[in-house]
Amino acid sequence: MSYRLSIRCLTSIYMMLALQGLQAQTFPTKPIKVIVPTASGGPSDTCMRAVAQAMQTQLGQSITIENVTGATGSIGLNKVASSPADGYTLVVPSAANTASLATRPQNSFDVMSGFKPIGKICNATQTLVVSPSMGIKSVEELIKYAKANPGKLSFGSIGIGSSQHLVGEMFAVATDIDMQHIPFRGEALAATEIAAGRVQLMFMAGAKPFIDSKLVVGLATTNKDTWAPMANLPSMAKTSVPGFTYNGWNGIMAPAGTPDQVIQLLSKALAEALKDDKVRGVISSMGNMPGLGTPEELSEQMKADIYMFKKIMKDRNLNFNDQ
Repeated sequence: MSYRLSIRCLTSIYMMLALQGLQAQTFPTKPIKVIVPTASGGPSDTCMRAVAQAMQTQLGQSITIENVTGATGSIGLNKVASSPADGYTLVVPSAANTASLATRPQNSFDVMSGFKPIGKICNATQTLVVSPSMGIKSVEELIKYAKANPGKLSFGSIGIGSSQHLVGEMFAVATDIDMQHIPFRGEALAATEIAAGRVQLMFMAGAKPFIDSKLVVGLATTNKDTWAPMANLPSMAKTSVPGFTYNGWNGIMAPAGTPDQVIQLLSKALAEALKDDKVRGVISSMGNMPGLGTPEELSEQMKADIYMFKKIMKDRNLNFNDQ
């Protein structure tokens, strides 16, 4: 009896693995849906829509984009994590999600264990921007204004515990200025409030189009050196805040359990899409630089993020448990 049961179990496992292998060999046979857990028009949304068009050519199937916002991306992440692990439902997490996991692990979706990396789409700097109504043109002027007007500054982010939030808090501690945090569901919404002067500043991941349209004024980037797509701006490290550096990203991931063959096919399509001149142009227009599109690059980035954010919290004595 036990022997027959063991044979049945082994047979079931073999058939399941064989079916997965067959599905991977024929993948994709139907349209693919990609969930972007941020608002339409943001850097993750824009970059994903650009690569989706080029990936469709590689994969021979259409790719649809759906924006699912809320809870610093956790609503969209959970939706994908609960989908079948077959490669037909993907998600576009970003540094906002690794920051949220590091700062508020009890309230955040674990992107490290819940998904498999497909590849990084964009490498990003964050850009310190201010409201045009302030008339401020440099980091030094902003710090001087903040110290002369304590408690009057507010800074935006795409959510509590996001990388934009954390970098803003880092700036407040590094410069010893007082600021109030205002979360938004996406950078486009925050940019509108900054343009109107109701919010004074923000560290933005996709600042270039808002700077180019004069909705906001760019002061400096958080890359260690001058950031090529915005070479007219200094790096924060070369202003009066030395040592202040940070780089963001966004990428594509699939639910844990997705066959490795499917991950490899999707990664190959992404890597090829990132070589397309039109795609690279869109990414550059956002003030970003293309990633390599490999699982290894994205995996290492996420591990580095978690380490860095936790170290910053410890060094700066930051606590987000009650937020």
